[in-house]
Amino acid sequence: MTTKFNIFKDSIIVNSASILEKFIFFILNIVLARYLSVEHFGEYTTALGYATFFSIMTDIGINTSLIRFLNIEKNYENEHFTNAFYAKLILAIFFYLLMAISLLWTGYNTDVIFLTLILGLVRIGNEFMKTYYSLEEANQRFLFPSIVNSLYVATFFGGVIIVIWFKGNYYHISLLRLVVVYMFIAFLTVYTLKKIHLIFNEKLFIQFIKGSIPFAIIVVLSNLTFRVNIIIISLILGTKEVGYFNNSIIFIDTLAMIPMNIRRILMPVLYKALEENEHSKFQFSFDILSKYFGILAFYIMLIFLLYSDSLITIIFGKKYIKSIPILKILSFSFPFIFNIASMILIGKDKQNIVSKIMMVSMITNIFSNIILLHIFGIKGAALSVVLVYFIIFCMSHYYLAKLESIHMLQTFKRYMIIMVITFTVHLITYIPFFSTIQFYISFVIVSFLYGLLSIIFLMNKDDIRIIKEMLGLK
Repeated sequence: MTTKFNIFKDSIIVNSASILEKFIFFILNIVLARYLSVEHFGEYTTALGYATFFSIMTDIGINTSLIRFLNIEKNYENEHFTNAFYAKLILAIFFYLLMAISLLWTGYNTDVIFLTLILGLVRIGNEFMKTYYSLEEANQRFLFPSIVNSLYVATFFGGVIIVIWFKGNYYHISLLRLVVVYMFIAFLTVYTLKKIHLIFNEKLFIQFIKGSIPFAIIVVLSNLTFRVNIIIISLILGTKEVGYFNNSIIFIDTLAMIPMNIRRILMPVLYKALEENEHSKFQFSFDILSKYFGILAFYIMLIFLLYSDSLITIIFGKKYIKSIPILKILSFSFPFIFNIASMILIGKDKQNIVSKIMMVSMITNIFSNIILLHIFGIKGAALSVVLVYFIIFCMSHYYLAKLESIHMLQTFKRYMIIMVITFTVHLITYIPFFSTIQFYISFVIVSFLYGLLSIIFLMNKDDIRIIKEMLGLK
């Protein structure tokens, strides 16, 4: 059983669960967008976004740090899980109170405030679930957390359908989510405490907190970079505009699970390679994943550029037509979202470099949002997202090449080829024939052409060998 095969197997498990989770939440977003009025949907997404912003602060790198410590110091599994649990509990109380107090100065109406308080408890519960999952993932056991999380989202989905059947409102949906989350937390607590004993060791706790600080800085800066947009939009343009933005950014968030899941699987492998001084694995990971990420990312960008109109109107309805130009702009962020360089930096324990990158991106995001929202309206928020991902992509590749001696010339040559393929296929769609056929036929033709050109100009014997090893074939 090779490392490549194990990574592929774990990737199948994690991605299958994540696809199911993202698909269900995507469908729920569609259901709620169609069921609620534009105004109520904007209020609900504003409350959820505000609650998510504060709840993520309860992690501040604890989950990532837990995985790292459990891989480095396996003999202290009980102590390190205890450290993570207590740290998260303290932070949860602090940030929930901070969130509640901060609502007094937002100017939100009473409904949004109450929804935020309910959803704050929900999102904190979700963060605790991730800590339980991290314990399993640190030991490269991905099946159990994948099954449990799939059951969680399926239960929530079924509950929402029942609420809508009885014509409930967004309060009922939020309260349902609260009950479901804490039911699963109770189950995970019982399951985990059968294997883990809570043992507090002051020395190890201090060591754990110190070790978490670099990850904490990254999480806080990432939160201010990727989660603050909805808050800024709601404060400048109002909650209704948040609904339009949400129905575009949800495509980004959903598909971003692909590099995120690869990161979850790759991190234990990279940490082990770092510990054993197998530096060639970092170059190999960069070369291979950059190629595959590039092909997939530009394909996704192409599809959204060509079919945003049809996707938005078919999925969400014509009342969200303002989301179409937002999605077209956001599509340009995909080549930068699929960023292997940032994963390699974290795998090499270069959290200080990642922190610098996130600091620049956080400052850029806040100021670009404020400026561009005033100039371009809601489209400015989309432009800000693309700009931020571009900066992260460029800076992470720069530092990886300069400080870690990762060779990138071949990778950027491949990117140029992928860009030419993308441009060529896009140009072909201007042939009059394409305007006379239905969009799903056009979609099939575009996908076939892009795939064919990618195979001809980018794939080689090494790719076939790697794929065979991943599949466990000789």
